[in-house]
Amino acid sequence: MKTWQKLVVGSASLLLAGSILVACGSKDSKSSSADSKTIKLWVPTGAKESYKEIVKKFEKDSNYKVKIIESEDTKAQEKIKKDPSTAADVFSLPHDQLGQLVDSGVIQEIPEKYSKEIAESETEQAVEGAKYKGKTYAFPFGIESQVLYYNKTQLTADDVTSYETITSKASFGAKFKQVNAYATAPLFLSVGDTIFGENGEDVKGTNWGNDAGVSVLKWIASQKTNTGFVNLDDNNVMSKFGDGSVASFESGPWDYEAAQKAIGKDNLGVAIYPKININGQEVQQKAFLGVKLYAVNQAPSNGDTKRIAASYKLASYLTSAESQENQFKTKGRDIIPSNKTVQNSDAVKNGELAQAVIKMGSSSDYTVVMPKLSQMTTFWTESAAILSDAYNGKIKESDYLAKLEQFDKDLAAAK
Repeated sequence: MKTWQKLVVGSASLLLAGSILVACGSKDSKSSSADSKTIKLWVPTGAKESYKEIVKKFEKDSNYKVKIIESEDTKAQEKIKKDPSTAADVFSLPHDQLGQLVDSGVIQEIPEKYSKEIAESETEQAVEGAKYKGKTYAFPFGIESQVLYYNKTQLTADDVTSYETITSKASFGAKFKQVNAYATAPLFLSVGDTIFGENGEDVKGTNWGNDAGVSVLKWIASQKTNTGFVNLDDNNVMSKFGDGSVASFESGPWDYEAAQKAIGKDNLGVAIYPKININGQEVQQKAFLGVKLYAVNQAPSNGDTKRIAASYKLASYLTSAESQENQFKTKGRDIIPSNKTVQNSDAVKNGELAQAVIKMGSSSDYTVVMPKLSQMTTFWTESAAILSDAYNGKIKESDYLAKLEQFDKDLAAAK
């Protein structure tokens, strides 16, 4: 992969005046190609129409044209790194891809003017998602967390504050026979263990090999005999929810409409995660927090400092309060805003799903920002195997600690 030299960002005053960026060894901006006044933008699949108005406003204010292309943002890292020079100037991505893009030299720290605006306008967790090793590299425009969906004909709002109450009065469904680590691994965070340290950036900072970690595996294994627990798989979540054999389950905003269809809009309740009793202690169950971002790829500009500055300006427009409000209100987008002002708007306050996600993303009491390290690839595979094996009885209880200690070592050694 070709590594691109970092462009040195000038002061905030220069950015405001003309956004003059100095390129190390770059060509004069006059030698840029004929389409240098066109910025290529990759937006999430299905989002093109929802961005047209804000892009028109940017074009009018900047005298740049924008070519909008829908692209699967989960593959942003793969597509950008393949050839940064022909990729988009501005692109959307999930925050957990940030680390690898920064380490490979594809994206650079954003100008100070914008990082200050982000720090002031976005939630603390969203700001953290846009940072890597203490510096801000992207622009947040939404947050995503799993929540609890429940059937209000079987459970009340008070019932769903406790996992033990849920499973004694009705039922809870999850995929434990074949664990989805994204959904289940945060149980370790709920008991105080960490993944890659407190800030998610310490390769040697995972500490599941302890008594707290063992207690999590014991709890998972015990669900096999819990009469209120129902094991699910990818194909039967909604059917089980719809026929009443599962009264509650945990998932993200992507399942909201399907859950409504399964039991009826009026019967669907949405809540934050319940408290859960592990090893005799009641703890708040946690989830991973995802942050939706826009980032700038300077390579296509070939050193054209004005185009680079315009690209940062476009990213700012796309993630502004106005744009975030539109992304929330547009049917089919329904992006939960990360902007604090938009979160306090009436439209957001009246949204049950939005309020649950915002509460989950309000602090580390409920969510942990998913780490951005490349070692997460190893984490997903190995953690899922341990969690599934504990539930399926493939690991003896006496071997739990050794398995978790080896897991910690494997992550520390991962590349």
